Amino acid sequence: MKTIRFALLLALAALLTLGAVGCKKQSASVEGSLEEIMQRIYDGTNVAEWPQLGNIPLDQENAAYYLGTEVAFTEGLASEALISAIPHSVCLIRVPEGTDVAGVKTAIRENVDPNKWICVGVSENDVVVDNIGNLVILIMSDESEALHDSFLALAGK
Repeated sequence: MKTIRFALLLALAALLTLGAVGCKKQSASVEGSLEEIMQRIYDGTNVAEWPQLGNIPLDQENAAYYLGTEVAFTEGLASEALISAIPHSVCLIRVPEGTDVAGVKTAIRENVDPNKWICVGVSENDVVVDNIGNLVILIMSDESEALHDSFLALAGK
């Protein structure tokens, strides 16, 4: 009987631990302006050495082009290659507190066009949509894995 209680207690502790780890990304936040955050993401990769990257503020008029859909956000920033022959886009948006972040990510993932550039594009495997708290990132790039890792590092992972 003691063995069963002990096993149940261990199982409960494991579930609580996994739940806490799973919630960390949702409840964490990243401080700084979107420009500062974007720079920190690039600094963690070799993409920071690329020439001709430009930041474009996102608003409700241009967001659908960059995100593939209209979503509510409080601020947004896109970083793209200024040479259109390089398929590269990183978008950051902050959504209002209480927003269904999973729903926002799903809407973006299902609607974004990885071939939006003239004559070039990225594979579906190079499209990443993720979040840290209410900060959502969309990455479409041949360097998506490195950029995603750098983004996740901002949450202390």
